[in-house]
Amino acid sequence: MTVFEKAAEEIDSEIYTGEGVQENCIEWIRGSQTATVTFPRSRFTTRIMKLAEQYPDEVQICHVNKDGSIVAHIPVKYIRLQRPSQRVCTEEERQMLRERLKTNRAKGRKGSNFDPDGLKV
Repeated sequence: MTVFEKAAEEIDSEIYTGEGVQENCIEWIRGSQTATVTFPRSRFTTRIMKLAEQYPDEVQICHVNKDGSIVAHIPVKYIRLQRPSQRVCTEEERQMLRERLKTNRAKGRKGSNFDPDGLKV
């Protein structure tokens, strides 16, 4: 068996078994008010589930697959592309943020009676 045949066989087995396939799909026809979305298990799946609970007239879950992926219909106006914000910080601001994060993590894990190093106050 050649390297090409072996690779093709591995790809075919992934496609047929569903292993390794993590396709996200958003599609709609121009002028349509509804889009069809497909997401594997991820943060988008839980978002769609919550939207379907909150707005059952607008969001319909068509199918939930055995692997946890979903197919749903949502309004096209729910689809939004946005560039992530870029925060520019000085080194002093970064150090303050690090210290605040360290303090908040320590409080969240052990309560307010402990300092960030884990020693009792």
